[in-house]
Amino acid sequence: MKKMNYIYLMCMALPVVGFTSCNDDDKDGKPITVKQIYLEDYDSNVPDRPVDFARLGQMIRIEGSGFLGMKKVYINGYDTYFNMNYVADNSMLITINSKTPVIDAEDEVRNTIRLVKSGVEKVYNFIIRDAPPGVTSVSHTMAQAGERITIYGTDLVEIHTITFPGGIPVTDGIESDPNGAWCTVTVPAGITEGGSILLEGANGGAYSPPYFNFRKGLLFDFDGVGSYSWGSGGISDDLTDVIPAGGDGPKSQGVYRSLNKEGATYLTSISDAAFGWANSENWPAVLTPDVIPSGTATNLCGVQMDIYVEGEWNSGSLRMVIADGSGAGRYCMVYAPWVENGKRAPFVNPGCWFTVTFPFSDSDDYVDKTFADVLTSSVNAGYKQWGPHFDNVNIGDAPCEDTNVVVYYDNLRVVLLEAPKYSDFDDDEE
Repeated sequence: MKKMNYIYLMCMALPVVGFTSCNDDDKDGKPITVKQIYLEDYDSNVPDRPVDFARLGQMIRIEGSGFLGMKKVYINGYDTYFNMNYVADNSMLITINSKTPVIDAEDEVRNTIRLVKSGVEKVYNFIIRDAPPGVTSVSHTMAQAGERITIYGTDLVEIHTITFPGGIPVTDGIESDPNGAWCTVTVPAGITEGGSILLEGANGGAYSPPYFNFRKGLLFDFDGVGSYSWGSGGISDDLTDVIPAGGDGPKSQGVYRSLNKEGATYLTSISDAAFGWANSENWPAVLTPDVIPSGTATNLCGVQMDIYVEGEWNSGSLRMVIADGSGAGRYCMVYAPWVENGKRAPFVNPGCWFTVTFPFSDSDDYVDKTFADVLTSSVNAGYKQWGPHFDNVNIGDAPCEDTNVVVYYDNLRVVLLEAPKYSDFDDDEE
């Protein structure tokens, strides 16, 4: 109720002056003064916070006097819309438009708010920052020390510090995309905990979901965690050669296996499917509520595994089957990197191991459900086995083709997919 009550009070307080007094205010030319600017964040512990900066997209409240009759507001030189219903003589609300220039703002108007009415204006110096960054994915969430990973997101500009789980910071060797779409970093030594990665840069900070090194959710890895059940259709025996042999990207970890082991041409038929089942009897013992809370929505948790690809992935899909016994099309999520928005798209092979994520909500059987439902389906499955199933069929309207791609895989685990909220203020940190 905090949010609704606060909005109600603001709406009651601001419009009382009405529009009729605007003309009078224009005539007397009352000067404009600014005493303080407040950040309006109704989800914050401090919903009306005095600040000395604000970001694109945020709502601010300007406190002062002489606001009646306001004609224009320019933020960093950008003509910014405001609702006259939320203007009183001593206070006004305005949202900083996402199109407001920040780095590209002209020097003479950067970090300024200019308030204009008939015959009177006021320029107030106030720091305007870009929208906060966000993390969308991490190229490998179980990478080892010394391996270089890529973190993808938005507004990842000039990242200067990346802190790994356990409070291990990295400040050297970070490379950031000028457009803020990614940054790269070498994984430091000494990581023993799992959790989120914190990125800090010119636009502030952002957390990844808490899935980096999340060994609590590890169910099977060919190296003693969990047990193998059986496989068919071109799955290899245990492999141990370190692949790839060169480069600074993530490499294989101990024992792993491959699907379509010989790189044979996979015809466009589901009968050619390859699979490697792991025993699913350990799900309840490993995935306890303190690891994956049972009430977690299925779009906020899922399976991850690490893969390495040889050949052109022009067709063929990985189905992560959770509850075997209902066919490969039930209780499963699909990964097909050659399809994008329902159409064929080229797959760019990174040349190293990378992580694939299967949100449970991608399965029609798990939409709008919770992890408790996923766990129940695993426990009640006709066969106590689960894992990756490779086949070569049409994906939606995208037709499949013959393919000889080889997919190596390892480290099957269940993880959380919701990133903690980052705040510019300590009392709002989660």
